[in-house]
Amino acid sequence: MTRITPLSQPYPDALAAALNALTPDGGDAPMLFRIIGTSERAWQKFIGGSLLDKGPLPMRERELVIFRTAAKIGADYEWGMHAALFAERCEIDETQLNALATKNAEDGGWSAADATLLATVDILLDRRHLSDEEFARISDHFTSDQIFEIVQLVGFYHGLAMIIGTFDIRPEPGTPPIPA
Repeated sequence: MTRITPLSQPYPDALAAALNALTPDGGDAPMLFRIIGTSERAWQKFIGGSLLDKGPLPMRERELVIFRTAAKIGADYEWGMHAALFAERCEIDETQLNALATKNAEDGGWSAADATLLATVDILLDRRHLSDEEFARISDHFTSDQIFEIVQLVGFYHGLAMIIGTFDIRPEPGTPPIPA
């Protein structure tokens, strides 16, 4: 059980359109959204900062950032949701998912751009700061707008993991855990 009562259908008018769009036929919206939706202010901040729109990063690279962040901080809920919903669409296979969870950024057969992206996520989580050399390395592969997106994704999913942990939101049924 979560620590607060999640929204249930019918959803409040202010959130109904958004939550119904995220609701599978005959089911409920994901628990995370139903918990955040209990606070209209929290919901507005969540959707305002969620980076769910089409941003400057291609979807695959966006998902690599999210997977790596989730793996490094132990965010099972987000890992499971993204594995279930986006891995196949982004052509991220089981071998790559395992590498994202268990290997150094330089291991796993990544392209130079992907290895740099993953190393940057690791550095941001470990130190929250890039050296001049590290910034030059990521700049060789990504534009300034893309680098902003990378940093904001890492920060957003780190914050989201705190919400999930605070309210004890369990992974959605049928979603995979982070590989050990």
